[in-house]
Amino acid sequence: MSRERHRISFWSGVVLFVAALLVVVSISAQFHIDPSSAHLLSILGVFGGVVAFLSGLLFLEKRSAKLNEINEFCDDLTAAYVRLDSQLKASRSLPLFVRDAIVSCDNQGFVNFWNQSAADLFGYSEQDVLHKSIEMLMPERFREAFHQRFNEIQSSQNALIGGKILEFLALHKDGHEIPVEMSLSGWRTEGEQFFVAVIRDITLRKHHEASAERVQQSRVAISELLQIALEPISLHEQLERALDVILSVPWLTIEAKGSIFLYDDSTKTLEMTVERNLSKPLLTACARLPLGFCLCGRAAQTQEIVYSSDLDHRHDVTFDGIKPHGHYCVPILSQDKLLGVVNMYLAHNHIRDPEETDFLWAIANTLAGVIERKTVEDRLAHLANHDTLTGLPNRKLFMERLGHDLTRARRMGSYLAVMFLDLDRFKEVNDSLGHEVGDALLVEVTGRLQACLRESDTVARLGGDEFTVILTVLSKPDGAVRVARKIIKALHKPFYPLGKECQIGVSIGISYNALREDNPETLIRKADTAMYAVKRGGKNNFRIFDDAMEFVDKKD
Repeated sequence: MSRERHRISFWSGVVLFVAALLVVVSISAQFHIDPSSAHLLSILGVFGGVVAFLSGLLFLEKRSAKLNEINEFCDDLTAAYVRLDSQLKASRSLPLFVRDAIVSCDNQGFVNFWNQSAADLFGYSEQDVLHKSIEMLMPERFREAFHQRFNEIQSSQNALIGGKILEFLALHKDGHEIPVEMSLSGWRTEGEQFFVAVIRDITLRKHHEASAERVQQSRVAISELLQIALEPISLHEQLERALDVILSVPWLTIEAKGSIFLYDDSTKTLEMTVERNLSKPLLTACARLPLGFCLCGRAAQTQEIVYSSDLDHRHDVTFDGIKPHGHYCVPILSQDKLLGVVNMYLAHNHIRDPEETDFLWAIANTLAGVIERKTVEDRLAHLANHDTLTGLPNRKLFMERLGHDLTRARRMGSYLAVMFLDLDRFKEVNDSLGHEVGDALLVEVTGRLQACLRESDTVARLGGDEFTVILTVLSKPDGAVRVARKIIKALHKPFYPLGKECQIGVSIGISYNALREDNPETLIRKADTAMYAVKRGGKNNFRIFDDAMEFVDKKD
């Protein structure tokens, strides 16, 4: 380019130089100028030609510089156009390859763009949905919320409206529903309105959220069971509350009814301990189940979870009107020791869920801990309040019960009697036949005493061969006399502890709650005084306390 400009400038100067010479020669010839003047004129012509040549050269250089700037600008413009065209092509192809479904529609909601991700998500090709309502992608129950959002965007005066994210279940071409989140945006340009929906499949996220929620709800349930184990209530109450906790776990797809069985090792049977919402026929038929019988018995026998979705051949319990249902029967085990069975009811044709069975195993294991803890607590409490040999209440428990019974008798205006019993000739049997025979004799005595009393009465062993009895709610004071005679008759019969025949008697002292100021200690002391009066009077009899006995006792 520079070489071409120099060539043009050179020939322009030559032309101007020649033109100047011709002008000088012409003037000299025409006006007959002398040689010196002609020489001077020639010099001026040459100088003018040179000036003209240089002026032309300068003009051409300026013009060339301007043209160069124009050419550079054109080059830059061309490059910018190429870049813009490339970016435009890339932006047009971007929606075709992004992972989210991108759907655009007009102000009536009719689809005018549909990318490949949308086709993959919904199962429709572009030809299937173009110029059709976007509502075809959502179930009927979600269309009202979509309309509200669509109308909000339509009524907005902003040129560009940002999208609010909505979560709902979208409708696939084959009819199944897909959890999605959708951001619906719109914009206006040159009087026209457009909408774009960016839709993302959140199935995996929802699955993770549901799993996390299941874990949290399961932890809460286990925590509640552990808390129940610490409460000072009976095992029956603990199991009732535990069953309510299990049935209230939100994610478990079980019926709102069930039961918990405890295993009775002495009879080798399952005993229904607590239940919820079971029909009377079921309560009767399932009150006690032998091992291996029906689904619960099989779970106990195999020590494995038993699942059923229907009343199959294993469901031995049946009756007229029984409705089809299924079961999860989960054994409650401590190591290999059977403690019971958790029995959950399922809807007919329920599909087994591994997460449910795993959770129910965890529930059963937790219940095993609850049962064992309560069993140990009850055993320790029993030992603290009962005689280890006979199992009868000891002095501590007897005094507690006497206090409660005395308060109730005052409130009801009824009579209450306390008996103090001392076995006659027991020391002779114990010394002659040995302590083992003596212990066995005390156990047999306990059985005969209990047979003479009502369930509301209390018999206790204070130690050695001394027993005490509380007779509650007596309509007449002489009610204790009949019981005393019954006891004397029962204990007078021969005993055969460990095969050794022996015969004993019993001395009984009786006191009543005759005075309002009587307390447990006073009643025990009065009965004890009456018993010693019997001992002094010949034994194997009974006496009722009176004030004269107390005087004699103090005098002695």
